[in-house]
Amino acid sequence: MKDEIIYGINPVLEALKADRQTLNKIMIVDGKEGVPFHALRQLAREKGIPIHVHARDVLNKLAGTEHHQGVLGVSAASPYSTWEDLLQKVRLAQGHAVVLILDSIEDPQNLGSLIRTAEACGVQGMILPKDRAVGITPAVVKASAGAVAHLPVVRVTNLANTLEELKKEGFWIVGADPRGDQNLYAMKFDMNVGLVIGSEGKGIRPLVLKKCDYRITIPMKGKVSSLNAAIAGAVVLFEILRQQLSGKAS
Repeated sequence: MKDEIIYGINPVLEALKADRQTLNKIMIVDGKEGVPFHALRQLAREKGIPIHVHARDVLNKLAGTEHHQGVLGVSAASPYSTWEDLLQKVRLAQGHAVVLILDSIEDPQNLGSLIRTAEACGVQGMILPKDRAVGITPAVVKASAGAVAHLPVVRVTNLANTLEELKKEGFWIVGADPRGDQNLYAMKFDMNVGLVIGSEGKGIRPLVLKKCDYRITIPMKGKVSSLNAAIAGAVVLFEILRQQLSGKAS
């Protein structure tokens, strides 16, 4: 299997802390010191992961960018989880479970931001389509600030069929759609939620939208008719979290 490269001090530290992602080795730029790098070396020693010191241009070439903060993590493990792993996480959830489904998100920054938000909101996992969508790249890992190491992410061939499988597991599918007929803040999320966020340009594809049990819209007062995918996802996820914490959706 081809080695996976992650870069940036926080993503590498989070990968070291996570149970499910194992790094084979860490590469740092010669002369790197400071508290974060001390913590990194300490964790690596505890887990028996070797650290290799290299010149900066070596890391630049491997990362494909100069913005790696002087550290790379190398893993032979896939960044993706299995469907079975996701279902286990869902079944162990306390209270109602939430799964985030992304339909054709192509921007790495949006995906990384959504992963970070989903993990912060306690989402049980994320589902991505294999085709016409960005995957877990080093840029996505960096944008997620390492949250991808803690959130199960599953890639599937057929998103519409996957939504049917989620329904069999007791989920209600909720699509964020500017033309939706349900106001987000009138919605009561007292159920297992499969939240679908569509692509930056076209939104949720018609076939996927047909599988949604609810189509919610985010009320806005300005002249802009829609939000960035990452922002829309964050608004809905934090409303679900607010209801969970307040007991409204319990």
